[in-house]
Amino acid sequence: LGPASPAIAEARELLEAGRFQETLDVVQRGLDAPDVTDDELVELYRLQGLTALYVGDEALARGAYEKLLQARPDFELPRSAPPKIRALFAKLKEDLKNRRVLPVTLQVDPIPDPTPGETVEVRATLRDMALGARARLFYRRAGAQAFSSVDFVRDRSQPEQYRAVLPSYELPVESTSYEVEYYFEVVDAAQRRLAGRGDPFHPLLFQVASRNTPAATLTEGQGRPWYKSPWVWVAVGAVAIGGTAGVVALTSSEDRGRVPITIRVEDAIP
Repeated sequence: LGPASPAIAEARELLEAGRFQETLDVVQRGLDAPDVTDDELVELYRLQGLTALYVGDEALARGAYEKLLQARPDFELPRSAPPKIRALFAKLKEDLKNRRVLPVTLQVDPIPDPTPGETVEVRATLRDMALGARARLFYRRAGAQAFSSVDFVRDRSQPEQYRAVLPSYELPVESTSYEVEYYFEVVDAAQRRLAGRGDPFHPLLFQVASRNTPAATLTEGQGRPWYKSPWVWVAVGAVAIGGTAGVVALTSSEDRGRVPITIRVEDAIP
């Protein structure tokens, strides 16, 4: 099925009538609408780029066609397109091929130790998002096998601002404190990673306080026992290796991002 957005049909009519500013307004309204499909976005950005060139706004046209090509690198203009548009489009395709199109950037702060039993809202700034790209927060209870995820949703009033909400039932109040591993990731329509902070093998971490220990009382460096820091474990392991007279087997795993250490101590005293 072709695009079904009412804004697309209205923008086409306005463009044919030469009412360019009204066309841009309608296109923007279509881009801001909820639940816009990728096919609709492609057509809306095509109309925006075409109209922007008609009014002499090359920067807006370039931005529109960049967003289109980031998601649809094989998109081609119709042969009837004006020469100026075809020249700009060819230049953008060459930039994309040589990876000179701006990459996606992600700005997000680590999640502080939250209050148990309450939702956690995470805000992020995402720039130069491609069509079809998605930003997610992945999380799991420390020690669990699989990650769950929630999507970042764009703030309609601030296009570069996104928010994700970690539901309260994922952070229950318990008698003992526990830890949650998480990471942020932006992927394109083909699930290729475009940007992120942390990953499944090197996740970030926050601690949820126990029932009798409010999270607000945990200060940096006190909220997490020293022996739960992976860097401390590496340091302790190195000391153990240096002071052991037995046999040490040291292996490294790039996939896991950790250094498992096996130590066997043999009594060398007769």
